[in-house]
Amino acid sequence: MSREFPPPKLCPVDGGQAAGERFGRATEAMMPQTRVARMHLLRHGAVRDLERRVVRGQLDTGLSEEGERQQSALVDWFAACEGPIDRIVSSDLPRCRSMALALGARTGIQPGFRESLREQSMGAWQGRTWEEISAEDCPRVTAYWDDYAGTRPPGGESLRDLADRVGAWWDAEREQLLDSRTAVVTHVGVIRVLLATLLGSPLDQCLRFAPATGSHTRLLWSEPGCVLESLGERPWLEPRP
Repeated sequence: MSREFPPPKLCPVDGGQAAGERFGRATEAMMPQTRVARMHLLRHGAVRDLERRVVRGQLDTGLSEEGERQQSALVDWFAACEGPIDRIVSSDLPRCRSMALALGARTGIQPGFRESLREQSMGAWQGRTWEEISAEDCPRVTAYWDDYAGTRPPGGESLRDLADRVGAWWDAEREQLLDSRTAVVTHVGVIRVLLATLLGSPLDQCLRFAPATGSHTRLLWSEPGCVLESLGERPWLEPRP
């Protein structure tokens, strides 16, 4: 069931670092250099038929009504609360493109679209439900989940393939991201492997990163290391009791 989101709170205070220019002492100690990449990872809103557990991968999938509301709330909050940004880069798949264009309209920044920021390709499994795939080829599905970092779906990418692709994007654009604030509109798989790469976390543990649809993840990166300031936040929602 869809629901209405309350207006964005301008601007909620949380326990993490503020979006302002000055870091806290702990962050300064971790990052003594002045060249820092400030990155905002925005996951697209919920897609249609999410409850059916369809394997989407790189399918051209549109947002549900709930996803449209999530996108609108995230863009409104981000434009009001996260301060000016220097660039927007986005997956070129429609479910991300719409958010990037909406954020670009609010900020006056033309988004750049990247195939390298697409979701993991799930090959022949795309467009089918996990129930259907498991009923047809349970051993292959079991083998996939036993080693999801290294196993490819038929005709698709392993998580390690995805990490290599996203890592190549990071290596190519890292210099441009330093000394700037960048919004990256993308997918949960991309966010997971990027966090694992930058934080030095084992790739086979990256499912522990679980940012919700229509959420914001903030991190700071410099040569000495990476600081994860927030993960999957949706501050415009009322906090859980």
